[in-house]
Amino acid sequence: MERTDIDFVSTALKQLQEKFRVEVLTDWGDDSDGSWQGGNWLKDEIDRLDRTINLLANAMGGGEKFGRNLDGVTIRKADIGSHGGEALHHRVSLSKKGTFTAWTVIHELAHAWDANHNWQLSAKLEKYTGGYTSLILSLFKKVFGQSDSGIWKAENTPGRFGRKPGCNLAGYFYGDKPSGSNWAFNRKEDFAESVAMYIAWKKNNELSEWAEGRLNRYLLENGANAKNFGVDNWADYKVFFYPEEGDYTKTLRWKFVDELVKGNI
Repeated sequence: MERTDIDFVSTALKQLQEKFRVEVLTDWGDDSDGSWQGGNWLKDEIDRLDRTINLLANAMGGGEKFGRNLDGVTIRKADIGSHGGEALHHRVSLSKKGTFTAWTVIHELAHAWDANHNWQLSAKLEKYTGGYTSLILSLFKKVFGQSDSGIWKAENTPGRFGRKPGCNLAGYFYGDKPSGSNWAFNRKEDFAESVAMYIAWKKNNELSEWAEGRLNRYLLENGANAKNFGVDNWADYKVFFYPEEGDYTKTLRWKFVDELVKGNI
């Protein structure tokens, strides 16, 4: 953070606190000898954070509803290992090792929203979409060769990342069609990604291109390199993830989040 940016940033942070009950932990300022310490935040990141929170709040029906849904949240930059972001009750951490995307912000805020409701929103999504969690059935699939992963971990090769229902660490058998899955997929991740897809889909915002890419990769041939998503047997996975006519609004996940933000769930 540059000293010349402080006026702009201070105004933005005040508005986030007043409108959305979002507190951003600052790490810049003068040290004990008066030397400026820029910290880990950039002006552009505060601007992006502000825009992205407004996207989610507008979908929810405004700042007051956003504040009620998350019941206050603190956002900080921190050393969180290889993760781009992490979230708990009332707290979101973004990696200080680099910058973050609008997608990461929505994803982590969705986790904080879920956490504020004792993780029941993701449980409701699981039920609404016809999914369930069973470690026993998952192990059965893996042991008897019905999985696209190893028994105890995913394999770093196309067609073996654990994308099929139940072929993940959590034993999560997702219902309907999520926009993607892997070894780390579970109902909490499903909820966070579903909220991000809802905010992004055909909205012409910073997340929209990524959302399109998440679905269009399944139109590629097996072994193709999908921009931002690497190489996989995309054609084989189309049946699990590509929605009717390629329209995400026809999925149960889009309908669930739409009903949720309208207060009907």
